[in-house]
Amino acid sequence: MDRRNERWWRRQRGVTLTELIASTAVAGVLVLVGIPAVDDAQRAAALSRATAQVHGLLVRSRATALLRSRNCAVVFDRTADRGWRCYVAEDGDGDGVRRADIHHGVDPVVGPAVDLAAGSAAPGILDGEVPDPGGQGRLGGDPEDPIRAGPGNMISFSSAGTASPSSVYLTDFARRMVVLRVYGGTGRVNRLSWQRGWARWKQG
Repeated sequence: MDRRNERWWRRQRGVTLTELIASTAVAGVLVLVGIPAVDDAQRAAALSRATAQVHGLLVRSRATALLRSRNCAVVFDRTADRGWRCYVAEDGDGDGVRRADIHHGVDPVVGPAVDLAAGSAAPGILDGEVPDPGGQGRLGGDPEDPIRAGPGNMISFSSAGTASPSSVYLTDFARRMVVLRVYGGTGRVNRLSWQRGWARWKQG
């Protein structure tokens, strides 16, 4: 075999079994290293999406109250699978939004509901030491109560744009949390973020 044919033959030969095993092992390691990063990115995206959905309900509720000159509320209902269904209801009889009136159709639901499944990204509080967003010590209260809006789990907005002071805690159930804080005097919503390892909450 002349030198030219030998070079051609070397280019045409396939990979050896050893080379194939080595490349497969390297690919496997890269996949294993990448899986946690992909999972973390998906959880972060899910939390951002859930936060935007709840924030949108709060804004819609306040805008509807101002536009229609009647009380509205964002209502949070626990579902059978420990998730949450959230929606806006409008006061239909002048006595404020009430669950009994929602049930009987007196206080109508405004717009579509938002369903947030437990375990993905939804209202919740992480286990362990979570600092208080106010900057004083650790977060208190019932860790099973992420909707800090009174016993009815409703955040109400008046026709003047004011609100019941409230906080909604959301989490990715891994390492991140967001709180949407509703200020009573203005009805405005402020977003703060926190993740494990941070000493305090941060704006945005």
